[in-house]
Amino acid sequence: MRHAFVIICLIISSSLLAQSYELYKGDTINCTDLQNRKQGLWIKFNNTGDKLLEQGHYKADKKDGLWVTYFPDGNIKHKITYKNGKAIGLAQFYYDNGLISEEGIWHIDHWQGNYKFYNKNGRLAYDWQYDDNGQRTGTQKYYHENGTLKYTGEWTNGKATGTLKIYNEEGLLVTERVYNDGEFMENVAITETITTDEVAPRQTLAQAKDHGTFKGTGNHTVYNLQGLVEKQGFFVNGKVFTGKHFFYNNDKQIIKVVHYQNGNVVQTEEY
Repeated sequence: MRHAFVIICLIISSSLLAQSYELYKGDTINCTDLQNRKQGLWIKFNNTGDKLLEQGHYKADKKDGLWVTYFPDGNIKHKITYKNGKAIGLAQFYYDNGLISEEGIWHIDHWQGNYKFYNKNGRLAYDWQYDDNGQRTGTQKYYHENGTLKYTGEWTNGKATGTLKIYNEEGLLVTERVYNDGEFMENVAITETITTDEVAPRQTLAQAKDHGTFKGTGNHTVYNLQGLVEKQGFFVNGKVFTGKHFFYNNDKQIIKVVHYQNGNVVQTEEY
């Protein structure tokens, strides 16, 4: 065994009450008081004693302060702050590659304030704000895997409200989606991708907003809320005339593509 421990029990008279502790690298750990309550620094190892599993402090048998848990390879799994036995304060979770996956202020059973979630490559994926009750509120931001802003908007009481702006991976604003109390109201295409030599006059942003939902004519690429291409081709009054309509599952994988030619469905591909 890599770690040797000395366990000392002090028996007080004939009473069953005892104080116990261990020595680890010269420090006193894993103490219990005369009432058999855990006190001070506690360190837990695996059954063979050669792998650190978790460590932190107890106060009167309740976790108190920062507790750190480890993966079997020794990398940090998570850091959680406790107060009077409850998780209250800074919390950080890590991938098994050592990079942080999420962090924020945890309060018993929900997040508060600023919360961040990262992709496994270390780039920021979500930058959210929560109120004291754990409801998303204020400015919420999502990012593409390359690190550029994907979309941003305002939330109130956990629901999208107002204009949600959607950007492509190059950082260009492509769509604005308008919400009211979490309900989608209208979609406005801001930019367009020219895919053929036929070019129709570009709508201005003001014109698009006057129309309400997207009613553009010409070659366009329209993105969905997740920033994925939803419709692409030549549009007439906001509808695909010649082009494609893409459908996705929850994993953002294409499950169906509907092909249009001169306003008619000519082919449907399912995956």
